[in-house]
Parts: sequence; C-alpha cells; structure tokens
Amino acid sequence: MEDAVTPERFARASRRWLAKTISELTYEEVLAADESTLRLASGITYDFRAVRRAWSNLDIDPESIRRDGAAPSALQFVIDARAELAMQPAAEAMFLKELKNTLRQDCVIDARWGTLASDDLADLPTDALHAALEGHPKAVANKGRLGWGADDLKRYAPETPAPINLEWLALDPAHVRRGRGAGIEETALLRAAIGWAATRQLLAAAGSADSVLMPVHPWQWDNVLAQSLVADIAEGRARHLGRFGPAFVASPSLRTLMPMDGGSYEVKLALGILNTSAWRGMPGKYIEQGAAISDFVAKIVAEDPVTASTVTVQREVLGLWWEDPILAQAPRAPYRWHETLGAIWREHGEALRPGQRVVMAAALFHEGADGRPLIAAFAKRSRLSIEAWLQQLFSVSVVPLWHILCRYGLGFIAHGQNINIVLDSDRPVGITVKDFQGDLDLVDQDFPETAGLPAAARAVLPRKPPAHIVHNIQTAHFVTVLRFLSASLARRDLLDEGRFYQILRDTLRAHADAHPDLADRFALFDLFQPKMLRVAINRVRFQIGYEDYAERPLPTRGTDLDNPLWSEAETV
Repeated sequence: MEDAVTPERFARASRRWLAKTISELTYEEVLAADESTLRLASGITYDFRAVRRAWSNLDIDPESIRRDGAAPSALQFVIDARAELAMQPAAEAMFLKELKNTLRQDCVIDARWGTLASDDLADLPTDALHAALEGHPKAVANKGRLGWGADDLKRYAPETPAPINLEWLALDPAHVRRGRGAGIEETALLRAAIGWAATRQLLAAAGSADSVLMPVHPWQWDNVLAQSLVADIAEGRARHLGRFGPAFVASPSLRTLMPMDGGSYEVKLALGILNTSAWRGMPGKYIEQGAAISDFVAKIVAEDPVTASTVTVQREVLGLWWEDPILAQAPRAPYRWHETLGAIWREHGEALRPGQRVVMAAALFHEGADGRPLIAAFAKRSRLSIEAWLQQLFSVSVVPLWHILCRYGLGFIAHGQNINIVLDSDRPVGITVKDFQGDLDLVDQDFPETAGLPAAARAVLPRKPPAHIVHNIQTAHFVTVLRFLSASLARRDLLDEGRFYQILRDTLRAHADAHPDLADRFALFDLFQPKMLRVAINRVRFQIGYEDYAERPLPTRGTDLDNPLWSEAETV
C-alpha cells in the first residue's frame, strides 16, 4: 500500500511502539521506569500514564507519552536510551533499520485493518484475521524482516496477503534428509497438497522418479538458491523445475504458507531473512524424526481421555532438508548458511475440524479500533460471560498442556502461534498443536508413558529437567500469551487480573484434584511456586548484535518473577 505511511499513522505507530518498548524493556530490566516516568542516563525524561499489571509489567497509555514535555519519536528513543540499551554502534544502526521496517509495516496494518472494531475483526476469515495481528508481543522490532524490500513485503508479507505460488526443485536424494509420517507416500501427498493436475505436471517436469521434489519459497529461489546452488545445478545434483500448483498465503510466521483453496496441508519453507531474533531458515537436526515425533504425540493424545476430545495434533507428514555438499564440510559455519533449503508439509489446522474455526492464541488479545480485545467479541457472540469463556478456554488449552507435560514429560513451547484455539459457535472447544522441530522438549527422566517413543526420535528431542521444562508453559504461554490477555481485559474494565488468574488457578487445581494418580507429577511440574524465571528476549539482541553465530541465540534470564498463580492460602 503505497499511501499507507501518513503523518498520523506514523505518529500512532510510533507511540504504540514506545508504549510497548518501555513496558517490555522495563519488564526485561533493561530500563528502570515507574508508573509515570522513565529517566534516562542521557538526561532525557519520558513521562506517561501507566498501570503496573500482575506480572510487574507496565501497561502504558500510548497517547500519554511525552519526551521532555513534547511529542515523542520512536527512532529518537533509541538514541536517547543508548546507555541503557548498550548496543555496539553497528548493532544500534541495524536495530534502527529493524525498527524502521517495523514501523512501516505497522502503518500498512493500520491502513488496511485499523478502522475495524473487534466485532468486525471477528467476522474476518481466519487468514485475514491473522494478517491483521500486530506480531510478536514481546519482540520490540517484530517486523524487521531484514533482507526484504518494499516489493517483497507487498508480495510475501501476511499483512498484504497476496497469492504465493511455490517454486520446485528436483534434487539428488543422496544429499537430502527426509522424514515421512506413517503411511505417507509422497506422490499421494502431493496430490492432496497441490492437486492431481499439478502433480502430474510436476512429475513430468522432474522426469526421473528418483529425484526428490522440494517446494521452495519464490523469494528464496530468486534471492538465495538460484546462486547458491550453482555448482549443484552445473553438476546435476539439482534442477529448477519452475512454478507448479495452487496459490498459498503467508501466515504471521512468514515461512509457513497456508493453502488458499482450503487444501489439506500447509507448508513451512526456508527463508533467508532475519526476523524476531533469528534467521528464518530450516534446521536439519530434526527433519528425519519430525514426522515420527508428531505421529507419536498424535497417538498418545488420541488415546488419553483428558486430551482425546480437546487436542488435535497437526501432524508433520513429510520433512525434507538439503545438505549442501560443500557446507557439510564446514560444520561450524553460522547456522543460517546450513538452513537455506528445506520444507515441512503438515496437516492444515483449518482442515482438521470441519464446521469449526481455528484461530491463533495470540489473536485473543488483539484489540480492534474500539479498544476491545477479540476475546470480548468472541465471548459476546458465544453468549458466555468473560469468566465462563475463560474457564472453558483454560480447560481446553492450559489443562491439556499441563496434563501432557505431567503424564508424558513432553513440553510444548506453547506460544501464541504454535497453539491455536478451536472455536465452535465462538466458544473454545479445543486446541491444535504444531511445530515439533525445535519447539518440543522431553523431560530428562524416563517416564514409562513414553516408552513407545522411537529411540531415534527420543535422541533428537532436547532433554530438560522438570524445573526448566515447566517454563514451556509458564514463559511461553503464561507470560507470552496470558500476560497480554489478562492486561487487555483489565485495561477495558472487563475483568480484574486477580480474578483472571484465580480462574486459571482454580481450573488447574480442579484438574489435579481429579487425577490423584498424577499427584507426584503435578508436584514435579509445579505451576504454583511463588517465584518463576524471568526470560528476556530483546536484551539478548542488544548484547550480541547481528553477528553470525554457529548456533541460534538463546534468551537470557533476569531476576525471578512473582508468580500470579501462587496463593499463600493453597498448596498443590
């Protein structure tokens, strides 16, 4: 949208960014703001109106922000807070670029969706609703997308949802790692994913039945692979076949594409851009076992009475990863160079529940132009009170996640994109879970309930002690999703935060009381301790800058948080 950036939209985006950033960086203990003032080492003072919420985070009114009594600027703030952010000059300049990119796309979202009230947003088709979301709630430069230009954003960004047709390669199987789900045959998979006519054309173009057919994001082909595969093309290990099949549309994760025609499978592809702290390539570590892991998780979920009716696993049916024959000899090269070509086909969430709707958990706290969060619109349409809607939500989302962790020692990193809420008549009736390649951990104890997990799959899953793996729920879901959901309800006087977390606590305790056979496990994965870890994701970027590393950057830790689920009057 060429005219999206106007003075009014830019000022609005800048204030919203400042409100979020001062809040998140105070939460991460980078800044030391109180409920009305931030005094910086530069001598600049920012004043505002704010409320301290349940997780010690500031809820700042964007319109109230003043810089030394005048209108503020998001970009100037980075300079003003230079001492506190403590970035090297090169990192500061790159962060400013990420921020500028983010502000521009915030203007685009505002232009396209910014006038819609919460009820209007709730009426949108799911892909359009997800396109209207603001992005990662904790990452302050959440739409940096380093590597994409303005034309790329128009073609491939979710907020400007244009049709995307896949490029295809025929690859030498000697250099491809693959993992297939039980009963999956690749030609049949292609027929279900792109249609029989396109599959016939693709197979004819490939010629050899031995070649591995790899879908590729068109941006990745044009900007990375057409050059990086030069030797492989010259020596016959790779052939570019062209574009085949129906259109897909980008999801908020950028590299996951959804079928526009309601097809059975979505596809996750490598993208050589940096966004929200990491390069969005495709790691090869889990590819061969991803389908086996998801098959196992789907089996135990379907057979457990607690989860059978509420949890649907979006199975990964086929994973493919290209091992570059030269870079394979340079294992300590930065991780992004090993991740330029890969694909994961998985079941499409919308196709799993006919007649129902599936929305990302992060959509619930998104606010319309009327200031009301979407959860309020869904509750009103469902004819349930906010309290009843929340109790139902927690019963079909947090309870199953905790149950799976306690019974099986499996911890989903349950952030707002991995966990989708299934709605029936606008009431929460279940969740879908996905992304088992790096976003699923296994406890470092051998539970008998996971004896059936294949040894090769067990070997690639990260093993974590109970005190760490419990944060897949606490940090990834409570802090990354529920923290913003409870604040949005309290901000509009729809529900007090104390009552919000009482409902959550009571729902979880009722589940524990109903399953005394798991009492030891509930104590092992205790969600009710008075303190819990504070994880900081932005501080890491400020510290390490934008240099390439052999491994993906990990969050850092702050001082412990007071846990809103802890109650002095109760014990597990």
